[in-house]
Amino acid sequence: MIRRSYASKLIFALIGTFVIAGCSDRMSLDVLSETEDPVYRRAKDLLSRNLDNEALSQFTKIISKRSGNAPESHLEAGLIHLDHMDDQYSAIYHFKHYLAIKSRDPDSSERNAGMARVEDLIKTAKKDLLTTEDAKNYRLKLLDTIEQLRRENETLKSRLAEARNSNLNLPQTRQEPDRIVPVAPNRQLPARMGNPPVEGNRTYVVKEGDSLYKISSEVYGNGGRWMEILKANSSVLPSERQLQPGMFLVIP
Repeated sequence: MIRRSYASKLIFALIGTFVIAGCSDRMSLDVLSETEDPVYRRAKDLLSRNLDNEALSQFTKIISKRSGNAPESHLEAGLIHLDHMDDQYSAIYHFKHYLAIKSRDPDSSERNAGMARVEDLIKTAKKDLLTTEDAKNYRLKLLDTIEQLRRENETLKSRLAEARNSNLNLPQTRQEPDRIVPVAPNRQLPARMGNPPVEGNRTYVVKEGDSLYKISSEVYGNGGRWMEILKANSSVLPSERQLQPGMFLVIP
């Protein structure tokens, strides 16, 4: 019985030790700043001895350990990629993470100066990208594409000019004569179609909005003579109400 009691106490003691150890690790991670972390210090020491790959491994380890919330490690990793590994893409990746984390800090001159420095580093990395072999090859391919498009454009212009010239030289097509509209039997023709003017008389083509009074005023200068026009055209104009645009009237 005593042995069982002792075993139970030993088990609980071990469990408590593990729990306390886990909590202490978590508390130490929360209490320790990034630059005080032993992993960070080890990375800086390796970096001072020009062991860049080993230092980068340690900076990456602390970034993972702190779930990405390690701006100084991001900065150091970015500098290693930029200055020692000629890897501008990875450098920009770490620099942007640094800016994203630091932007959440309270505004201060020190923070702003650090962010301005990193922004300049990003610009430098982007400029370096333009001098890489991949960038040069891309520019050469782009220039080749532009030249090809220019040649195709010149070809299209030439073909368009040829097409326009050929259209100008085409023989003109014969115009078909006006189609004669058949007239129903016993239907009276308009004056201009069936009643040519008597030789010596003037003629007038009715316009939209005309009236006999208006026509008389225009041709005689006196609207009161409209009845003379009506009588002279009685065969095609029995009354003034039947006046239509396009009618051919005789002016006596």
